[in-house]
Formats: sequence, C-alpha cells, structure tokens
Amino acid sequence: MRDLDHVNDLLGHCAWSDAVFFRAWAKADRGDEELRERLRHSTATQTFFLDLLTGAMDLPWDKILKGEVKPPWADQPLPTFEALRSDTRHNHARFNALVKGLDVAGLQRPVTIPWFPDPPCVVDLGEALVQVAMHTQHHRGQAMTRLKQIGGKPKNVDYIIWLWKGRPGAEWDG
Repeated sequence: MRDLDHVNDLLGHCAWSDAVFFRAWAKADRGDEELRERLRHSTATQTFFLDLLTGAMDLPWDKILKGEVKPPWADQPLPTFEALRSDTRHNHARFNALVKGLDVAGLQRPVTIPWFPDPPCVVDLGEALVQVAMHTQHHRGQAMTRLKQIGGKPKNVDYIIWLWKGRPGAEWDG
C-alpha cells in the first residue's frame, strides 16, 4: 500500500460509520447480547491491530493459538454498550494518531500478523490498516442487520455516502 490519502480515507470512513452505527444503536436495545458480542470482536480486533502496529502487542499468540493459555478475553462478561462505544472511539483516535505520523515509507513497513503463524502472514503496515477498515465494515454490516432485527433503525453508511457528504468526521454523541 503506497497511498496515504487512501488509507486516511478508509479510516476516516470507518470512524464516521462506526459513530453513525453507535448513534443508531443508542436508540435501540443497548443490552442486546448478539450486538455486544459482535462489537466486542470488532473492537478487540481494532485494538489488536493498533497494539501490533504501535509495538504495544504483548499477547503470547503462540501459546494462545496452541491452547496453552487462555486469551485475556476468555470468560470475561460482554462489555456494555457504553464501554464498546468508548473503546471504539478511543481506537479511532489511536488510528488517527498513528496515521498522522506516517509517510509512504512508513506505510510500506513489513508487519507480521501473529495470529496467522503458519505460514507467517507478512503484510505492509498500509495493508494492515486496510484490513482493519474492511474487517470493521464487514462486522458493521452484520451489526446493522441485527439492529434492524431488534427494532432499531439501521443507517446506510456506504463509502460513497460519506464522500457525497464531504467526508464528515465522526460524531459520537447525539
């Protein structure tokens, strides 16, 4: 990945879309376990990538993958709506800080994804950021479907709508 503007756009859209989703969810059943599970996964994945890309990753993935140790999220209760929204918002602030410090050469830095060990998964940092945006989009679509099932009003967060609206920033409250 060599296009910093494209990465910025994907992450900007991701933050905006997440904020739109959480505002819609706030008007529905905030305790829905399926939504909380889906968002725990999506938010945790964002956090894992952030920790990996910033050098803060300290999980023993080799032992977790072999079943020798439990991951820190095992046997933990589902986070609340408020905790998920706060964590997701914080992740997007961390992504912004990370990308602000990058140049094209930084985007090309190789990154080994430890949870795909055999064969090793090595991508560049820009590709890892694209993965975050795409993974989040995938699960956000699932979450919007669930939101409709529980009586909420899902929102269209297509990339082209974000572009059409002038690339708005994420509005988390309201």
